[in-house]
Amino acid sequence: MKRFLTCLALIAAPFAANASPEMAKQWGSDASDLRERTAALISEIDMGGTPKIDDIYELDVYRFGRTSAGLAIWIDNSEGPKDLGCIFRGMAAESETQLETLEDMSDKLKSRESLRRLSTMFADAEMISSAAQRRTATPGLKSSTTQNSCPANLDSAMRALR
Repeated sequence: MKRFLTCLALIAAPFAANASPEMAKQWGSDASDLRERTAALISEIDMGGTPKIDDIYELDVYRFGRTSAGLAIWIDNSEGPKDLGCIFRGMAAESETQLETLEDMSDKLKSRESLRRLSTMFADAEMISSAAQRRTATPGLKSSTTQNSCPANLDSAMRALR
């Protein structure tokens, strides 16, 4: 599966150049679908089962992460709000981390925690999508951030989502 995802990464590389408000809207819609599918997987674990994480789910989570990375580049290149670029990069990394964790479903508690983290991220993405579509500025955010650091200012982020 990793080889397959690596090939997809190479194919998707030019994808970031096409990022737009419409892509941010679709990303939010995809997050909603993934949140629902992830909730079903969590429910299956809670009922004592062992859910099968199929290739389609993995690919969709991977695409979500790739789109997150593309949106981060779009926000950065268009001088959008630094916190949105940071959030997108974080979601791209989190998608990859949780996919790696889900490769071994033998530990149900670890798998459930990984799915819970994904579900939370997808719910956050649904809200962030609207701010990304508007490329909403976040007052009070330090402008001296670099691409490798992410400022943490909860009040500013919440104002951007209103």
